[in-house]
Amino acid sequence: MVPSNELEDLKEPPRSRRALMLALVALAVTAALARGVFTPAGDRANGPTKLPDFDLPLLSGKGEVSSRSFEGSPVVINFWASWCLPCREEAPLLERAWRGYRDAGLVVIGVNARDSQGDAVSFVREFDITYPVVVDEDLDLMHSMSGIVGWPQTFFVERNGDLSTVPAHGNRGRDGATVNLGALEPAVLKRRIEALL
Repeated sequence: MVPSNELEDLKEPPRSRRALMLALVALAVTAALARGVFTPAGDRANGPTKLPDFDLPLLSGKGEVSSRSFEGSPVVINFWASWCLPCREEAPLLERAWRGYRDAGLVVIGVNARDSQGDAVSFVREFDITYPVVVDEDLDLMHSMSGIVGWPQTFFVERNGDLSTVPAHGNRGRDGATVNLGALEPAVLKRRIEALL
């Protein structure tokens, strides 16, 4: 017959095994943090720190916008698509910001991507967008700004060209990619713009 205290030992793993398991979990979490697994994509060190140069056609088809044309200005760059529901919330906020701060030198650029021209034009009309909207048809700008993980995504460019974004948040798909991001909160947008000015 086995003494009852030995049966108790079989129910619980030995303390040394528990300590080893805790150490392995701690090591795995540390490694994941070191690789940036829990860091929003827009804040990772591998993203650009300066606005990449670009020349993109206006959605209207009447000319293009060059990043060189607003060097030295504070800039808000918003990636959007007409099918993106949070983009519909954000569009009026960005238009109000543009109208309210453009006399202070703020530049707002909308970047439409992965969208049909007709739907994008309808979106611009629906929300009475007056700031320049360009089309990133080949996704070159989107890919060069590696912090983009979904729509909408807004970047803030300081007068010296330094680039930052609001950390990604929103619903994530099974593969971990962001499916859609929530619209910026009005207070966050205002605070970030005023910091640029």
